Amino acid sequence: MTENSGSVSSGETGKARAEPRPVSTAALAFGRALRQRRQAKGLALRELQKLAYVDKSLISRVERGLTPPSAEFAESCDRALEAGGTLIVLAEAARAEPYVHLPPPPSHFVGREEHFALLDEKVFTEPAKVVFVAGPPGVGKTALVLNWANRRQEEFDGVLWSDLRGYAAGSPAQPADILDDLLRCVGVRPDRVPAEEHMRLALLRGLLRGQRTLVVLDNALDSHQVRPVLPGTPDTTVLITSRRRLSGLVVGSGAVQVSLEPLEDLEATRLMAELIGDERAAGDPEGVGRLVRLCAALPLAVNIAAERVATHPHQSVGDLARELVAEGRRLELLAVDDDAVGVRAAFSWSYRALDADTARMFRLLGLHPGPRFPAGAAAALAGLPEHDARRLLDKLVQAHLVQQVGARYYRFHDLLRVYAAEEATAEQWRDERQAAVSRLTQWYLYGANAASWTLTPARDHHIDLGPAPEGVEPLRFATFDEAYIWCASEMPSITGVARLALDHGLYETGWRLPVELFDYHLLGRPWQTWISSHEVAIESAKAGGDLGGLAWSAINLAEAHRRRGDLDRAHELFGQAVELSKEIGENPSLGWALVGLGNIAHEREDYPEAVRLDEESVAVNTRIGYRLGEATSRVHLGRAYRDLGERDLALDHGLRAYEAYAKDADQHGMGFALVPLARTCRRFGDLEQALGYCEQALTAYRNCGDVWGQADALDERGCALAAQGHTEEAMTVWRDALQLVMDLDDRKANVLRGRLEGAV
Repeated sequence: MTENSGSVSSGETGKARAEPRPVSTAALAFGRALRQRRQAKGLALRELQKLAYVDKSLISRVERGLTPPSAEFAESCDRALEAGGTLIVLAEAARAEPYVHLPPPPSHFVGREEHFALLDEKVFTEPAKVVFVAGPPGVGKTALVLNWANRRQEEFDGVLWSDLRGYAAGSPAQPADILDDLLRCVGVRPDRVPAEEHMRLALLRGLLRGQRTLVVLDNALDSHQVRPVLPGTPDTTVLITSRRRLSGLVVGSGAVQVSLEPLEDLEATRLMAELIGDERAAGDPEGVGRLVRLCAALPLAVNIAAERVATHPHQSVGDLARELVAEGRRLELLAVDDDAVGVRAAFSWSYRALDADTARMFRLLGLHPGPRFPAGAAAALAGLPEHDARRLLDKLVQAHLVQQVGARYYRFHDLLRVYAAEEATAEQWRDERQAAVSRLTQWYLYGANAASWTLTPARDHHIDLGPAPEGVEPLRFATFDEAYIWCASEMPSITGVARLALDHGLYETGWRLPVELFDYHLLGRPWQTWISSHEVAIESAKAGGDLGGLAWSAINLAEAHRRRGDLDRAHELFGQAVELSKEIGENPSLGWALVGLGNIAHEREDYPEAVRLDEESVAVNTRIGYRLGEATSRVHLGRAYRDLGERDLALDHGLRAYEAYAKDADQHGMGFALVPLARTCRRFGDLEQALGYCEQALTAYRNCGDVWGQADALDERGCALAAQGHTEEAMTVWRDALQLVMDLDDRKANVLRGRLEGAV
């Protein structure tokens, strides 16, 4: 749904779409591959149905990209078509999320023919590489661009879309978030999206090179937000909407502007007639004209007003227009110009016509701090079962007060979000607001906790949160992929949710939510959220006087800075965590903080200091009986002894760590212990044993889905092969490792590039 969309409950107008638009380019890619394989085998749909035991109508929908393939469907077709696993791999990307690559056009759209012609001219005749549509809020910029893009998408190899949230409540999208959107649109799995912003842009450029692509960036704040995400590839056109003239892009990127003003009164009247029905509009042209003028001919306001008219068939349009006049007078002192009066009056008029439950859902959604929200989060806000929440969301979508995005998510138009947030913060709703925030933040906390248990089930650091509070339906994840994808999808909201908890005095939730996601942070490396959410966690723990929460938040934030190479900041935070943990008394946080300081000493090549700190960590963890902490400390202690030249001590601690992880069937821990053991064996000349440990580590890391760990195991395998004189084989292994890690960790990627350059 968009600024200029409309759906009339009376059913008098509007043409139903024959079928929904494809849900993702990844699903389209799978569908094309499936069709090509089927046709290459000379099989009709009915024949493949018999071979694969799947319904032919489902095959048809999947081939057209209308339905993402299930794992079972992909496996059956892959086997029947002898595709050698190709379809299974493509299906993984298609199932990662039903990610919208381009929302559908509005159901009702009038006028703007001169703007369509102008966009055609700018894109196809001149052609301009960057075009932006500028105009006031609610004027229909998004509707125009989506309508044009949907009309012209067949002239491009691919169309990508991202909402930049330039004027939405909360923070505008950061370049890293926008690039994440665009990469997901081209089918990159969440766990393969690079961690660093510049790496994301490089990957996007590589994927778009040689393809004629349209990139739609909706609701940009300014040139500074857009410039870092422009692909700049020869065949890519970027189409932007913004309330501002993006002068920086005009100067720096040769962008051209298309200006958009409110509809002409005649066009706005046509839109109103389409929405409420020609017969009803013709019966009261004066009332229709008055409504249009009251809405300042802004499509967003016209849509909302028309929906109100359509749902009150027994009232005259003139009577309804008089109601809107009264609402406008009530709001005049709150508005800064005539257009604002019209838009706010339409919002208020529509909101006050909602039944009590739907109105409550609308204003509570204004509390959600993220760019979009799933139905589960809406249910938590309202304290309802999810199926009841979906029913209310459907009503809001029908009233044009909320937009549906993809299969599972919803969002506000930015003006409506501000309006909903204002309503939610009214004094009369204070108790309701506090309860809703508590439920929402608990829903995210329980989701993060469930994801953490699912991602690393063998770890003994997970906590049992107990029964969920009343009104909160906790999430459950059946598989690693489900948990990982939920975490990846919700990352843009996590810092905001933690901040929401802090602002409402829910201090424990404010620090525990980011801390619960630490296992995902280690796997996915979402640096921006990892750091920003833990900065909020530290604020929250301080505000609540929670020394334990402060220690854990500092440790996790320190680890992010250490992995990014800021050793000074990491050392400061780990040091603070040591002092806090000692004040509390011996506990797991003290062991982790000491290991962190030991790792920094190791990176600074102060191996005696690393040994001292790691031995202290081992002793603390042993005394308190913390097995995971002890095993991890021994891995690091073994590394430090290796670099001091102490072979026997290095192997002893490494093997003891591995045995502890293996006892708990902790696949990630096993891989984590095996690679350093392989390095120790190589250091002291036992190359065959080193290769054996590498193979075991690679298997363990594959079992737990750790891509970075797989690259590390391959890196060490390549080093052992090179030491044996097998240079060509080593280079092949290093190239494989580089392919895995280049999207995740620039530092590791540079190490591998150095090995390849040195081997040539």
